[in-house]
Amino acid sequence: MKRIILLSLGWLCVGLAFVGIFVPGIPTTPFLIVALWAFAQSSKKFHAWLLSHKRFGPMLQNWESHRVVPRKAKTLMVILQIFAVILFHYSIQNIYFTAILAVTLIIVARWVLTFPSELPVDEKK
Repeated sequence: MKRIILLSLGWLCVGLAFVGIFVPGIPTTPFLIVALWAFAQSSKKFHAWLLSHKRFGPMLQNWESHRVVPRKAKTLMVILQIFAVILFHYSIQNIYFTAILAVTLIIVARWVLTFPSELPVDEKK
């Protein structure tokens, strides 16, 4: 049962990350990190698939080995989150929902920004 829940969580996060590629403000990186963790706990096959993914594999390998999130990903995430809050506010026009979204995205951004942006010097190739 635990394996099924973790697999479901992993695929849900992969799906949300995919949506995040196209929808501003939905953070791709944190969803992929959660998916990587869920697959590491439940499926060696899907874990290896994520780590060997052409586009996201290198970033996830750096995350798994050193908890590194590239500076470009951090910058893009913050810019898209700001854009999403503005777009959300003008489409919904409810200050309370906008505030909830903004606070949520600030928490996510703060968490992601605490991680290093580069590999340790002795690990660079």
